This record gives sequence, C-alpha cells and structure tokens, in this order.
Amino acid sequence: MRTVQVLAWGVFTALLVVCGAWAVVWFAKSSPSPDAIQAAPASKSVTLTTIRLNSDPQGADATTSLGWSCRTPCSIELSVDGPFTVTFTRPGFAPSTIPVQIEAARPGASAMKFAPDPVFAALQPLRAPKVTAPARTAASRAAPPRDVHESQSLVPALWLFLTSNARGLDPSSLDQRSGLAG
Repeated sequence: MRTVQVLAWGVFTALLVVCGAWAVVWFAKSSPSPDAIQAAPASKSVTLTTIRLNSDPQGADATTSLGWSCRTPCSIELSVDGPFTVTFTRPGFAPSTIPVQIEAARPGASAMKFAPDPVFAALQPLRAPKVTAPARTAASRAAPPRDVHESQSLVPALWLFLTSNARGLDPSSLDQRSGLAG
C-alpha cells in the first residue's frame, strides 16, 4: 500500500512540474505588437489557374515538374511564375514529357493562361520483347545416350534387390542387372 502512495505522489508531482513549465512558456510568449504586423511586407495575391491534362490512352499518370499529379483526364489548379513540364506515364507505354509555357494575362482578364491548354500526350506503346526458344548448347546436342540402367526407376531396382535377398541371390550379380552398382 505504501508503494502505491509513493507512486501516486510521484506522478502528481511530475504532472505539476510539467503543467507549471507549460504555463511559464505560455505566458512568457510576447504577442507581436500591432506595428510589427503592419510593417510586414504585403504578399502578392496568389492567383490560381486551372490546367487540363489528357492523354491517349486515358488513365495515364500526369506529373508536373512542380510536384502535382493526377490521372488523366483531369485538371489541376496551379499558381506558377514560370514555365514547367508535365510528364505522362502509363505501364506498357513510353513516357512523354510536354513543356508548358505561361501566356501573359490579357488586359481586363485577371487569370493567366497556359500554352498548350489542354496539355495532351499521345503515348506510344512499348514493343514487347520477341520471345525466342532457348538455343541448345553444343554440349546438350552432343550428350551421349543414357545407359539403359540409368533409365530404370528406383522402385523396380529396389524391388529387385529385396526379392533377390529373399531368394538368397548374390548381390554382385544384382548390381549389374539393376544399375545399383556402387
């Protein structure tokens, strides 16, 4: 019982110390002054523009050089400052990378445009490797014919051995007949 009380007081003390340290850190933080918030540089407004991606055959993985990706046909909302690329991949087809340029926004239009839009890739199928029969080596063509005794299975040879021992035959004559020469 005494051990349980000591453990309970130890846990209580540890929690009290941790909570006290957290409170000190929390209240020690100083909130930024209102002047500091106003003095921060104004960030540029972020304009998102949608780009459409498609491929033939559809279902290819389209990955931009900016890190965004989707499966065609799809659209991605992007905010970019310069040209980028889109790489289309699909198993069984050669990958295709398409460069994308940014066109300046027209007067009166707020959104930038991509060229090309939609980005389209015609994927070319990979050629399947031609499967050929394995070539026979000269050693396999010139292999000598097997001995007649080698072609016998183990069961008939074993049966012959057992029956000859039961009849009292000489094992040396058996070895010649069964192919079990050792």
